[in-house]
Order: sequence, then C-alpha cells, then structure tokens
Amino acid sequence: MLSKAPEKAAAAPLSQQRADELSEQCGKMSHEQFRRAWKDGSENTAQGKTTAEFKSHYNSNLNTCFYLLTVASDSTLKKMLFDINGGELYGEYLGPAAAQPPTGSFPKTCRVEGLYCASAREWEVLVRAYFED
Repeated sequence: MLSKAPEKAAAAPLSQQRADELSEQCGKMSHEQFRRAWKDGSENTAQGKTTAEFKSHYNSNLNTCFYLLTVASDSTLKKMLFDINGGELYGEYLGPAAAQPPTGSFPKTCRVEGLYCASAREWEVLVRAYFED
C-alpha cells in the first residue's frame, strides 16, 4: 500500500497581483534555464535526434516555481520535475518513448516525491497536482 508523500506547508495567501508577478518570474526563469541548457530544443547525437521542451507553473499554494523538462529520443522519454529556485528534484520518469508501449513494458524510473508509479499515465496523474493551485 502506498502512503501519501509528505506535503510542504501551505504558504500564506498572496494577493492576486503578487501571485501574478511570481508566476511571470517563474515563466522567465524557466525559459532562461531551458535556453541555457537546450538552446532551440533539439540536439543531434550519434544515437539520433533528441528533442526537449519545458513547461512551468508557479504554484501559489506551495509558493514554488515548478519546471517540467521533457526530453525525447527515438526510443526513450525522460521527464523531470524540479523546483527551479531550490533545484530540488520532485520527480522523474524514464521509459519508452512510444505513446502505447508494448504490454509488459515498464519505465526504468517512475517516481514523484515518495510515490512510485508503473506507467507514464500514472506519472502524469502524480505530477498534475503540482501544476494546479
């Protein structure tokens, strides 16, 4: 039986203006982080082409800027969820790139905080909470 991961204490309520400012800062920091690491979002390697994209969200309840990096190659999909300010890794997924992996195919890594998962779909469900307020 899985137990629920410990939650961060909720931050004091912010004014809408302050929340909007922090959300904008989050987007800018995330974009800059992505640009430094991935420039245009693709890289050609000996194994083929690798592409990357990101998503960010300022979660006002947790007072945290989340940065979700997705890196895909022909055979592998890697996703990492970070707190962009603290650099803390909240979750990671490493598995097959196929939208419908073969039956019996499990990811090599699939976890979000203290919870483990067995599929990309389960990982998406766990991560969704960080992108909502």
